[in-house]
Amino acid sequence: MLVLGKYQLTHPRRLMRLVAIIAMSFSISVLGITGSFAGNGAPAALELITVQAGDSLWNLADEHGAGQDPRDWIAKVVKLNALLTVELTPGQQIALP
Repeated sequence: MLVLGKYQLTHPRRLMRLVAIIAMSFSISVLGITGSFAGNGAPAALELITVQAGDSLWNLADEHGAGQDPRDWIAKVVKLNALLTVELTPGQQIALP
């Protein structure tokens, strides 16, 4: 008889159930860790800027998002910085893709 805390393994099925649960828990955690490292290549370099008076996401899209649809670029910036609004405040720091 195997005793683990208050849990007594008196039946072989209970032991197999415990082993299966431990193995499943281990495999899920390993898959979660290795899945977080999987990517589509090297991480993209981000540019960190400080917002100046008169700056808007549209102006920044013209300066830094050349060749891209400004709406798509602005959507990336909003998501990247978890912005709740598109209004920028002078002195605010934001990351640009």
